[in-house]
Amino acid sequence: MIKRHSRPALLLALLPLAVALAAPVAARADDGEAKTNDDDPTINQQGFAINKILRVLQTNPDAAGDSCINALKEMHQAQTALGKEEGIDPEHNQDIGVARDVLSSEMEDVTNMCGADARTYCRKATTHLDPKLTAACNALPAEED
Repeated sequence: MIKRHSRPALLLALLPLAVALAAPVAARADDGEAKTNDDDPTINQQGFAINKILRVLQTNPDAAGDSCINALKEMHQAQTALGKEEGIDPEHNQDIGVARDVLSSEMEDVTNMCGADARTYCRKATTHLDPKLTAACNALPAEED
């Protein structure tokens, strides 16, 4: 079980992981905009949505609940597994599709669980004195039904 006082450190430690999720599947243009990789644009899109969510939670890591933290850990494990599969000859590796499906599922969990925490925090922080927080809250992905 994660202790309450360790959440900020854990969330901040996992933030670079989420940012790095897009690295294998996205290329950055010179202007800083991310491009979608033709191999798997779904994972790329999910990674950018997660990054937006984590920008909010980074302003107050205590806003991330246990389910969010656990989902981030599971996503990290799936990302590691995909990285290993990508290291094998992709033309002859049938498991890479399974690894991508698992990662996509874990990313969806992060989006749902951490997204709920981020939205709750944005609603409670009604006086957004920090323009970065206001921008991060406004950039959150739309809530799925």
